[in-house]
Amino acid sequence: MAWRVAAAADDAPASADGTVPVAIIDDVMINRSSIDAVIRRLHPGSKPSPEQRMRIEASVLEQLVDEALLRRELARQLVEVADVEVQAAVEKLGGQLAARGTSMQAFLTESGRDERSISEQVRLEIALEKFVRLRMTPEAIDEFFKAKRRDFDGTRLRVSHILLRPDIIDTDAIARRIQQAEGVRRDILQGRTTFEDAARGQSSGPSRHRGGDIGWIEREGPLVDVFSRPVFTLAKGEVSKPFVTPYGVHLAKVTDVEPGRIGLDVVRPKLEKMLAAKLIRDLVTTARQATPVTYVPGVAYFDPQTPADGPEPRRIIVSGDPAGN
Repeated sequence: MAWRVAAAADDAPASADGTVPVAIIDDVMINRSSIDAVIRRLHPGSKPSPEQRMRIEASVLEQLVDEALLRRELARQLVEVADVEVQAAVEKLGGQLAARGTSMQAFLTESGRDERSISEQVRLEIALEKFVRLRMTPEAIDEFFKAKRRDFDGTRLRVSHILLRPDIIDTDAIARRIQQAEGVRRDILQGRTTFEDAARGQSSGPSRHRGGDIGWIEREGPLVDVFSRPVFTLAKGEVSKPFVTPYGVHLAKVTDVEPGRIGLDVVRPKLEKMLAAKLIRDLVTTARQATPVTYVPGVAYFDPQTPADGPEPRRIIVSGDPAGN
C-alpha cells in the first residue's frame, strides 16, 4: 500500500500536562505532542533551522490531518475493519519483528508508539487496502493506462526549455520568476516572439545556445521527475505553464514525439501502485471537501492550493496571519 500512517491523532481535548491542540477535524484534535513525536521519530537528533522546522512541522501536520480525514471518509463510505483483522495483522507484524531479532515492545519503544497507535495504524491501512481493492478493476486499470500511457510505454519526447533562475532561493524570488515566465509564455503564445528566441535571450541554462533544445528525454530519466512529470502531459508543440524545480522556474515545449511500444502487461505492477496512490489522493480530496479543518492561530500549515504534486512550490500559511506569511 502506498499510504503509510505517521501517527494517530488525539481524540481528546488538551490535557493538563500542557498538550496543545494545533488542528481540529470535527471532534478530533491533533495536538502539538503528536507532531513532536513524529518529528522525533523521523528526524532523531536533527537540529533544523527555524524555516526548516516550520516546513517539517507543516508536512507532519498535513499527514496527520489527512489521516484523520481518511478515517472519517472511510467510515462514511462504510468501509469496515473487524477487530479480528486488526489483531491478525498486529500478530503478523510481531512475527516479522521476531524474525529480524527484535520484539514488539522494543519496536514500540524505539518508534515512540504504543499498542493503541499501532492498532489504529493497522486498522487504517487495512481499510485503505479494502477501499482500493474494490476500485482496482480491470476497467479502471485499463483506463488509467490509457490516460497515463506516455508515463509507462517508453515514449520519448524531444524537449526545449527556458530556465529562469532566481537570484536567491526564497518564496518571493521564485514568485517573481514565475511572474516573469508567465509574461514570456504570453509573448510566445501571442506571436510576439518564438520559443527559440525567448530561450536565447532569457534562459539561464546552457541550452539557450540551442534555442532551448535539451534533446530527447524519457519519463524515467535522464532528468529529475519534477521536470519530466509536467513535460509528459504536453502535446507536441504545446508550451507549458511555468513550473518549479530545484534549478529554478521553467517553461517547456515538446518539439517531437517518439511513441513507445511497451504494453500494459509489462508495467501492470507499477501502474497498479500508482493507481492505488491516486485513489487515496482522490479520497483525501473528497474528505477535505466534506469535512472542515480548523487550524489554531499561530500554526503553520501548507496551503491546499499548492499540493505536493502540483507545479508550484508549496506555500506555508500561518493560521491567523492576515498576510498569509
